[in-house]
Amino acid sequence: MTDDPEFWERELNPRVAVPNAVETYGEWPKWAAATRAARPHRANISYGPHPRDLMDIFPAAEPKGTVVFIHGGYWRAFSKDDFSWVAEGFVDLGYTTVILNYPLCPQATLREIVDSTRRGLKVLIGEELGTAERDRIVVTGHSAGGYLTALALATDWTAMGLPRDPFRGAVPISGVFELAPLIHTTMNAAIGLDEAEALALSLSGTPPKSRAKLTLAVGGLESVEFHRQSEALALAWSGLGPKLLDLADRNHFTILDDLRMPGSPLHRAILETLD
Repeated sequence: MTDDPEFWERELNPRVAVPNAVETYGEWPKWAAATRAARPHRANISYGPHPRDLMDIFPAAEPKGTVVFIHGGYWRAFSKDDFSWVAEGFVDLGYTTVILNYPLCPQATLREIVDSTRRGLKVLIGEELGTAERDRIVVTGHSAGGYLTALALATDWTAMGLPRDPFRGAVPISGVFELAPLIHTTMNAAIGLDEAEALALSLSGTPPKSRAKLTLAVGGLESVEFHRQSEALALAWSGLGPKLLDLADRNHFTILDDLRMPGSPLHRAILETLD
């Protein structure tokens, strides 16, 4: 593996690689505010001691399952309040939608973010969802949230008082699962990984503890490394029978547009894991 910082910056920093990135994700908070204004929801449910240990729940009127979304931002940017709009694609179809927040680097370490995310999912399942919502859960997340999504399948939930398989499925979107390359990027100034921690927290060498369905989605316009990351996890976790979903004409940010569009390939893939 090369340690050329310029190479890894091009491959793994979509704010550098994607034209008009700021304009694209700059729309997300506006969409999110409109969703919160229009839809009933339970806001800022606390699941832990950190001020960012929060979640929002957008309930379906007659729920037949739950979609949990975990945001990206390389564990150092964005919040749940930028992604309320994810609910637009699912609530009216009967899926309660949960937007999970977590602490950010550098105020928190990545290991602390991992612990926080697990705690949030435990509280959600154990305390906040009704029976119909709890019986069919899919967790999905973008970029850094894609890592946290896959992490849900590598967690011993029985040690936290939950069933072994609390999730029917997981759909990481444009995820990063092998963390060592991030050491050579500017993002690591905030993330603070060293080689030992990057290896310890990488998922390709961590066997899954779940039997949930796994679909790994990547945009067709994304870098070679983003594709390789999903392919490597699919190979490492081949026992789950994972699917790879390559979304043509989508970059690292526009790939999320499909979440608001029922019937789109990504939206369909998320709901298919609940079957």
